[in-house]
Amino acid sequence: MHIPLDRQQDVPLYLQIEEALRRAILSGVFVDGDKLPSTRTLAAELAVSRLTVDNAYAELASKGFLHQRRGSGAYVLHPGARPAQPQPTSDTPFPAERFTTLTSRLDGYPDTPLPDNIINFAAGVGSPKVFPQEEFRKILLSVLSRHAEEAFGYGEYCGYYPLRDTLGRILTAQGIPTQAEQVLITNGSQHAISLIVQSLLEPGDTVIVEEPTYAEALGLLRLHRLNIVTIPSDRHGMQVEHLPALLEKHRPKLIYTIPNFHNPTGRCMSEARRRRLLALAQHAGVLILEDDFVGDLRYNGKHLPSLRAQAQPGAVMYVSTFSKMLLPSMRIGYLVADSEQYQRVARLKHVDSFTSSNLIQRALDAFVTIGRYDKQLRRAGRIYRQHRDAMVTALQQHLPHGCHFETPEGGLFIWLTLPAAVNNETLMPVAWRHGVTFARGECFYAQEQRGTHGLRLNFAANTPPLIEEGIARLCRAINEVIAAK
Repeated sequence: MHIPLDRQQDVPLYLQIEEALRRAILSGVFVDGDKLPSTRTLAAELAVSRLTVDNAYAELASKGFLHQRRGSGAYVLHPGARPAQPQPTSDTPFPAERFTTLTSRLDGYPDTPLPDNIINFAAGVGSPKVFPQEEFRKILLSVLSRHAEEAFGYGEYCGYYPLRDTLGRILTAQGIPTQAEQVLITNGSQHAISLIVQSLLEPGDTVIVEEPTYAEALGLLRLHRLNIVTIPSDRHGMQVEHLPALLEKHRPKLIYTIPNFHNPTGRCMSEARRRRLLALAQHAGVLILEDDFVGDLRYNGKHLPSLRAQAQPGAVMYVSTFSKMLLPSMRIGYLVADSEQYQRVARLKHVDSFTSSNLIQRALDAFVTIGRYDKQLRRAGRIYRQHRDAMVTALQQHLPHGCHFETPEGGLFIWLTLPAAVNNETLMPVAWRHGVTFARGECFYAQEQRGTHGLRLNFAANTPPLIEEGIARLCRAINEVIAAK
């Protein structure tokens, strides 16, 4: 079997093998029921490890192209031999309730992926093909072989201490002085935000958020019956000149902000506004919650100091995650807080979820400690910058008159503003018919109607060719809606 492998590519070898075999199945080279070579045979032919071929076969099986029979081998499942998924057609109503949600994501049916012809710009994470699956798998197996008994235990409820120490040293090197005792490991950054809200706020308390902001944070604040007050933002981030009046009028307990590569807009708060925000919050005695979910993903422009790095002790709590850079299913985030705040949040975590996965924490610490996280960060930054540039170029070529967007210096998203004549309620079903979808702006506003002309586009989750095609489809849909007015 001839499968050309390019060992200089950023794409892992197992994904190159998976793609070649999938194309062969779709083109009819293999038919339903054909037996593929054993992993040992194919590994020898391609001069790769058996684990690489195992991973390729597992990827094919997860996508429904392969059936592995224990003791027998791997057999092709041709898509033509399976019942076809219903595809959207011009006379099929857009499934609004099933595909448009009040959250920031649009992942399709609960148990069924989006149809194959839909290009999805609505995801909230990066591309699975960029995640270092094979390297992490090796580290996980190493941890299991050397420390299985300890790794299978509950572990410390504050988190695996070596990982907390590693994070403290990384943050300190980035200008955020941090001790291990200030780091609390959580089940993703959403869990960290939830713990802070529950432990420090009470129903009826006021929280100031940027407009727009992270949809899941809005959902969390609503769930706990908190009063949400919004402050406008522009290309330089939160418009802090509005903050004194809001502080005076509403007496908030918390200011929630995403200063780096904001979700959904991709903007960064300017250095001058960061200093002004800190000064105003400190004068008013208001805690700041800094959500730095993809702060490491910078493609150009200068590094901006963290709010926590410039703040007085106790003034800023810091939240981040590994999920966006590594594996979303890893669900490892963390928060950094000072003594009194830390103890309150840690006690709540103990009774709320007890511990985070001890096994995954140990594997993650090994991954970070040996320098592979830095390598992964550089690799992801290089690939995602190419994806961002591909989307910017496509938007510049196809975007209809009256639409506007900003080019982010990092992160995962581009925020697109539609002309007054087009709103998401009208556009989304038309875009669906053209084979593309996105995260609708209403999700990111406390008052949903204010987001009807905005949409979030994820450039990280798709390849440049899919990005170019998807943007062309989206722009055709926008033009169709404009023409119908």
